[in-house]
Amino acid sequence: MDAVTYPDPEFQNAASSLVSAMRINVTERHPDFKAVAVMTKIPFSPRIRFFSSDARRLLREWTGWLPTNELIAEMHVARAIDLHERKEPLAAVEEYNKAISVAPEGPAVPEILYRRGMAAYLGNKFEMELLRKDWQEVVEKYPQTRWARYSSVIADID
Repeated sequence: MDAVTYPDPEFQNAASSLVSAMRINVTERHPDFKAVAVMTKIPFSPRIRFFSSDARRLLREWTGWLPTNELIAEMHVARAIDLHERKEPLAAVEEYNKAISVAPEGPAVPEILYRRGMAAYLGNKFEMELLRKDWQEVVEKYPQTRWARYSSVIADID
């Protein structure tokens, strides 16, 4: 992504250090991107997708603009999901922590807490209190979210 799409220097720094960005100008389709363009119907721009480090799985995607801090948080979340799937849950916890520190009031916080709880639980040899802490926070602070529904099972676990 370039300075035209997201001119904020904080974003530019994050994009260059956290992800490998690729910008496709939909009005000037390069032949090398024909296969990608066919798979991608773009109803609005920008369309942002985060793929796994092996480039085989789509981790997150959306179309449209996000505030800079929320987009940077999404980069951290995508990295955390990738780390978790690669069986590095403690490294994933660090990325989730970074996501929350960048956008502590962002819309992804309930999901981040849910996922961080799982990663902390697995990375710390099934330490139930780490899972309980994050999931209980989701249930209490974000009761109307699907993440609260998922987390609500914590009440039944001893």
